[in-house]
Amino acid sequence: MADELDDLQYPAQETEQDIAEQALHPAKAIPARKPGWLARLGERISNQIARIGLPEWNLRSFLYGLAILIAFILIWRNWVDVRLDVLVWRFDVPKSVVIIAAILLGAVLVRGWDAYHSRRAARAEQSEEA
Repeated sequence: MADELDDLQYPAQETEQDIAEQALHPAKAIPARKPGWLARLGERISNQIARIGLPEWNLRSFLYGLAILIAFILIWRNWVDVRLDVLVWRFDVPKSVVIIAAILLGAVLVRGWDAYHSRRAARAEQSEEA
């Protein structure tokens, strides 16, 4: 009977092995309610954002950041309307939008030109082999 009282008064000491197992397998708390769709969506988005790593800080990152800052400032300063005449229509469009559209149109045309000539060269090479 004295042993039972000792067990009640002095609980068993945890061994180092028990402590190590507890550290490896932490207790998981289960909420009383299942989270709603908005909470699940927020958790999914926050998990994806947490996976994004910051770029390392070097000269290349600094120059990219500086270029983006300069481009943003130029776009901001050139946000005045320009009258654009296309055939019989007249548009008042911000100058920055016209500049960006011209750059994108030029990039698409250069890419198309390059793709056309690479396909043409591939066809010529195939016809020479045959």
